Amino acid sequence: MEACSSAHHWARQFQAIGIEVKLVSPHYVKPFVKTNKNDRNDAEAIVEAA
Repeated sequence: MEACSSAHHWARQFQAIGIEVKLVSPHYVKPFVKTNKNDRNDAEAIVEAA
C-alpha cells in the first residue's frame, strides 16, 4: 500500500485478518506513475515501486 493518512488504519485492519501488509512511501511511488491519476495507474505504480 502507498502510505497515506488512512494507510496505517487499513494496514492494521488487513493484518488483523492475516494479510501481510507493506507500506511504501509516496516518494518511491511517484516516479513510477506513468499517466493520468486514477486507481488503476496508482496500483500499477505501487506494484512497480515495491
